[in-house]
Amino acid sequence: MLDPYKIGNWSGTLYYIVEILKRNYSIEWIGKEIVDSSRQFHFKGDFFPEYYAPVFGRILSERINRYIYDIIIVRDYFFGAYLTVNIPVIYIGDSTFRLFKKNMKVPSSRFEAMADNLEEKMIERADHIIFSSEWAKENAVYDYNCPSDKIHVVEFGANIPAPSDYKISIQTDTCNLVFIGKNWKKKGGDKVFMAYRKLKSKGLQCTLTIIGSTPQEPYDEIKDVTVIPFLDKSKPEHLKKFCNILKEAHFLVLPTEFDAFGIVFCEASAYGVPSIAANVDGVSQPVRDGKNGFLLPPNATAEDYAEKIKSVFSDKDGYIKLRESSRREYETRLNWEVWGERVNKILEETVVNYKKCDNKTICQCNNATTCNLLSDNNISIGRQSKEQPLIDKEEFYVPVYVINLKERIERRKHIEEQFHGKPEFELTWVEAVEHPIGAVGLWQSMVKAVQMAEDNEDDIMIICEDDHTFTSAYSKTYLWANMIQANEQGSELLSGGIGGFGAAVPVATNRYWVDWFWSTQFMVIFKPLFQKILDYDFKDTDTADGVLSILAKDKMVLYPFISIQKDFGYSDVTRSNNDVSGLVNHLFQQSDYRLRTIHHVAHKFRQEKNDK
Repeated sequence: MLDPYKIGNWSGTLYYIVEILKRNYSIEWIGKEIVDSSRQFHFKGDFFPEYYAPVFGRILSERINRYIYDIIIVRDYFFGAYLTVNIPVIYIGDSTFRLFKKNMKVPSSRFEAMADNLEEKMIERADHIIFSSEWAKENAVYDYNCPSDKIHVVEFGANIPAPSDYKISIQTDTCNLVFIGKNWKKKGGDKVFMAYRKLKSKGLQCTLTIIGSTPQEPYDEIKDVTVIPFLDKSKPEHLKKFCNILKEAHFLVLPTEFDAFGIVFCEASAYGVPSIAANVDGVSQPVRDGKNGFLLPPNATAEDYAEKIKSVFSDKDGYIKLRESSRREYETRLNWEVWGERVNKILEETVVNYKKCDNKTICQCNNATTCNLLSDNNISIGRQSKEQPLIDKEEFYVPVYVINLKERIERRKHIEEQFHGKPEFELTWVEAVEHPIGAVGLWQSMVKAVQMAEDNEDDIMIICEDDHTFTSAYSKTYLWANMIQANEQGSELLSGGIGGFGAAVPVATNRYWVDWFWSTQFMVIFKPLFQKILDYDFKDTDTADGVLSILAKDKMVLYPFISIQKDFGYSDVTRSNNDVSGLVNHLFQQSDYRLRTIHHVAHKFRQEKNDK
């Protein structure tokens, strides 16, 4: 329900999770719109999304099953408890309901029973669970009977940019204490304030900076206390201030009553700042006693905190070593790079295991519909025999004919980079035909490529120009399934992305019929179109995309686009691209906007129809 693109939500954790996953995956966030719609019924009463969990599950399942996804990541149990999908579900969190309810106000016993049941269903439904602490894992195992091997413990990271200006050796004349927390009482603010006063009374020169809340007792007379009631880390000036405070700090002190994990401990460790904290709940996961701080019993007094701070700080050599090991804990455990590496491995193994399915049994691959399509016999991919079923394995590929002038070395390198690590394609380089009229040269190059495909007895081919660029939406499964479905619908041309069109009509979840199109940088050409291209008498006034718009039966385009054109700053075919800087990008953005609008409207009304 929280927006992952707003860094203030869930202490910024969702934002960093999405940012790190985006490096390897194309991500779509869904769910907000259906929660917002449900919320409209509660103008006056309190809104609890848990009551809508079965509805959410039905709507989201229908939506997910219409698209081609590899995996689902769920944070909110009310979204995932009732999912009915044929792709793996990963549940990510830092606590369970039974742990969390100890420190939250539950509306009623009825709500408590329902929420606990949702948590149980979510844990049972998930294929894998990623918790941030052993504390949460143990509860899921013992209270919810979850198999231990289903749960992975991966610590969250610091929700700040990785610092390069941290200090290990730091002045030790004055001890700078920091308290960070929105809830002054529950985070132990009173203890910190009292501990600070005791340290002052013992003769230790120290300061206290309070971030996120305000003391509930007078403090104006104390000159070494700084209170910052609110900092918004999404604002650069606030983030800079936050980081500067940590850079000069000696201890993060947090005698919290409850914390499922504690991102602030990761952030302190990033600057080599040891933490003195209460050993409650999941705090012992980020804070390792003697490594990046010390854990005190939950009932430890302000005097206990003062004594621990004084004893650790008095040993100057030992304190510097503690800063070194605090930073080391950040580098090896408490950062998002490490989280991303470990989670990426879990996701990849999960998807691979789902794809290892027997089509004769219950399908557990990427998508049941996709898996069935991938076993059809009506089209051959690459050069396997027609008797072989089309299945999703690396030995099957699509022939790609890349049109390129030899002297365009930078473009050839660009294409090689685009197809690197994609064994589903076999590249054949087609020496571009040069002609005074660029459009004629391009068409003759396409004819040359089609003739090569004919000679190779290909049933399908991709014509690729050397300015093609894959978008983040590309995946092998996405393209494969749509090629098969487009062929079944009688399409003769499927474009990966276009810079312009007249009208577009949805014919599938991610595929649109178009009356005409611009841009030919990535086109799937089906067998029936081969001879039409070879036979056409191309005129000097023709354009390749214009002719193909006429010749090809039922032209289609994928949306989201998997291909756009890279603007190299010059064009051998379209002179206007040379005259107007950024025109190529503008055309694709405009086309994307138009199709996105049609896409959203089509799915909105399809959803409403299905809901009736």
